[in-house]
Amino acid sequence: MIATNKILGFSVARRSSRRALVTAYGCFLVAACYAFLRHQARHGFDDRSVLFAIQFLFFLTALLGGIRAGGVVKPFRGVHWVPLLERGNPQSLFKTADSPAIQQNTSLDERETFERDRVHFLAYTLTRWLALLLFALYGLIGFFHTEWLSQAGPFFFFLLTLTIWSLPQTIILWSEPDMETEG
Repeated sequence: MIATNKILGFSVARRSSRRALVTAYGCFLVAACYAFLRHQARHGFDDRSVLFAIQFLFFLTALLGGIRAGGVVKPFRGVHWVPLLERGNPQSLFKTADSPAIQQNTSLDERETFERDRVHFLAYTLTRWLALLLFALYGLIGFFHTEWLSQAGPFFFFLLTLTIWSLPQTIILWSEPDMETEG
């Protein structure tokens, strides 16, 4: 299910390299969530935090792939809800849509489809429990400090959205075995 051997000049053929990428991605997400929460605590939920959240959600989550062509994980082609996919002209983050590398790496075989379904089920089960935990924390925050609700709500929504969009790809990158070397 890995679409490419390199991303931003970094080889992802080995599992250890992909795990390092996922760890760095997670650390960056934690730092971004901290920055989002800190800005929100100081300035409230203003236009800058909304703009930051939207840009962060759309651009960083596409880095791993899975949602559209161009990331490390192959895009899922079973559902055609994006108009470009119906025309056979996939979106790309790192390569042109007509690139032979994108065209040959977009199809999933039976094993990859089964594995993707299993990973998505696991990811969304974990996300469901995270959502319940965040809801309970939100209730506790509201019970003890009502004034903090306006800051916790957008942060929890931001964190949950990042998890929903990133968790399946990070599980795939973490668990896929080493890729066969070319040549």
